[in-house]
Amino acid sequence: MHLAELSRRSGVSVPSIKFYLREGLLPAGVPLSARKAEYSDEHVRRLRLVRAMLTIGKMSVAQVRDVLAVADDPAFTRHERLGIAQYMLPPHAEAPAEDAEERPAWDEMRTLIRDELRALGWRFEDKAPALDMLTQSVVTLRGLGYKATVEHLRGYAKAIHPMAETEYATIAEYEQIEEAIEATVAYTVLVEPVLLALRRLAHEDVSSRLHYGDREA
Repeated sequence: MHLAELSRRSGVSVPSIKFYLREGLLPAGVPLSARKAEYSDEHVRRLRLVRAMLTIGKMSVAQVRDVLAVADDPAFTRHERLGIAQYMLPPHAEAPAEDAEERPAWDEMRTLIRDELRALGWRFEDKAPALDMLTQSVVTLRGLGYKATVEHLRGYAKAIHPMAETEYATIAEYEQIEEAIEATVAYTVLVEPVLLALRRLAHEDVSSRLHYGDREA
């Protein structure tokens, strides 16, 4: 297919495709002449992935380039390829500086959370960005005087793990690595607001039953 057809099939504008080509996010097509090239279904899949990472995942061009470099490198396993995409997704939390007064408490809490989850049989890298996000949330809650212990996380962890199993069973159906990475980005970013909305609706339901019993508010 030519550039115009590639644009039509992928839903990506011609100027955007040219930008992705210049930035190395999309491989060049097979040259037909000095000004024309031919593209394939592989280019369509790659464009879908690039668009998902840039627009849904809110990654930078440099981050997308890093993910694609891993995706194209056969030295990495499928698990590693999907993992690097998820690791690049915002938000990220930063630990306090090494010499900060609160750093020892941060490190202690991070270790406690990591060990609690691994005691449940979870396997994840110690450098996982989500572990820092979890640590930041618990430390902040405790700093404000709220009850937040690693024991509380156990219930959340047990509830969320079956959801992850269901999602990754779906992702596993995508044999093409580009489609699997796109699905990982979509499920990570787009389902999180669903979980947040359901949790808030559940809060409203529980509060209503607590204050009004079985009768309507």
